[in-house]
Amino acid sequence: MAVAARSGPHVTPAVFDRAGGRLWFVTPRRSVKARVIARRPTVGGLAQLGNRSVLIGGRARIVDPLTARGVFSPGRLLDLPLAAAGYLGRNHRHATGTIRDHQAPTLALSRLLVSIDIRRLALLEGWEVAESWGRWPSADLLLRGDPPAGTAPDLRTVPAAVRSLLGDDAPVVLGWQSLAGPLALPARWRPAAGEVETSGAAMVLAGAASGSPASVCAERSRYRLKSKRGLLLTGDGHARLDGAGPAARTTLTVRRTTWWEGEELRSIDAVSV
Repeated sequence: MAVAARSGPHVTPAVFDRAGGRLWFVTPRRSVKARVIARRPTVGGLAQLGNRSVLIGGRARIVDPLTARGVFSPGRLLDLPLAAAGYLGRNHRHATGTIRDHQAPTLALSRLLVSIDIRRLALLEGWEVAESWGRWPSADLLLRGDPPAGTAPDLRTVPAAVRSLLGDDAPVVLGWQSLAGPLALPARWRPAAGEVETSGAAMVLAGAASGSPASVCAERSRYRLKSKRGLLLTGDGHARLDGAGPAARTTLTVRRTTWWEGEELRSIDAVSV
């Protein structure tokens, strides 16, 4: 899920469900996602299965049963019980794993529901856009040629299990700003070239420019909270279309590295020289 933080697109994983024509997910009350959505509700999402990806664009709303915020909005009062039951039913192993590893009695009170009204979708096969629905800007704002060199993240203090997520050709998610709002794009980490390869066709569909605040997220998790680990790189991005094909080559000047393992979370700011 991508939200439009002040520093640029903030991309992190989320377990979701679909009910009432909307997407629903749960997030901690004090999370970056919750704070940003309260101010800037336009969001982007990505769902992947094998070589296929679905890009999602929409508008998010906080639903807080504790304070009744968003509960009595049109169309949500009746959807809320179905959404909650569907989320728990389809993601029961995730919910059970979180409860087992975080047994504080206030766990439920520390979470919020977020609903997303879907405004646009795009189906990708590899880097090609196979189909699209809804209103997309469809503006080619990307330059051609080689992207400017980025900077390699300083991972010396990051645990080895987290560093391993950025192996050669590792699958990652690229966050990018566009005319359609924040994007979460399927991508591949290319450390030898110092680049991230992604779908240029999707960037053109969304009206993404060659220069943008950007982020790269790599994560791996199972159902237990303590099994979750990931890495988020944020900084300044540069993108170039790769010839006549659907791919784009991007680089990132890393400003901050954030990593998590279980409930432990650390951030490291890049040192200016």
